[in-house]
Amino acid sequence: MNWMMIVLLTVTGMVLIAVDFYLPGFVLGSIGVVLMLVATAIYYSDTSSVDQTIMLFCAEVALGIGAGYVSIKYFPKTTAGKKMILAETQTGAHAQSPQPSNWVGREGVAQTILRPAGVALVDGKRLDVVAESGMIESGSPIRIIAVHENRLTVRKLS
Repeated sequence: MNWMMIVLLTVTGMVLIAVDFYLPGFVLGSIGVVLMLVATAIYYSDTSSVDQTIMLFCAEVALGIGAGYVSIKYFPKTTAGKKMILAETQTGAHAQSPQPSNWVGREGVAQTILRPAGVALVDGKRLDVVAESGMIESGSPIRIIAVHENRLTVRKLS
């Protein structure tokens, strides 16, 4: 029987599931689940016992959940975990407030190509803007024609 292969695949699968809690995408977790299912298939091919295979599968599910729990519970307390996870809460931080309507009529220069979104320099400030229509070349003079929530709409000056 391939006990070493079954144990190796199961342990590797658990490690990948535990690591996946801290990496985006669930790719490693998916690979870990597949490895554990392969270990179950190898066990079934060796024993041909459905009952024992189901017991192994249930044990692997419990071990996978346990690996995830241990990873969430104890990893943040390690040195590596403390470097990866924000320990303090931010207070006083808030999203950018809506642009005041007094921007309408001001003129500036497109710093990037506006196709239709880009950056313009208006009154010495770099602002995210959206062209009214079409594309505006970098360096073209522009005028702010509308403000809607946080979106500044500009038009190319002729």
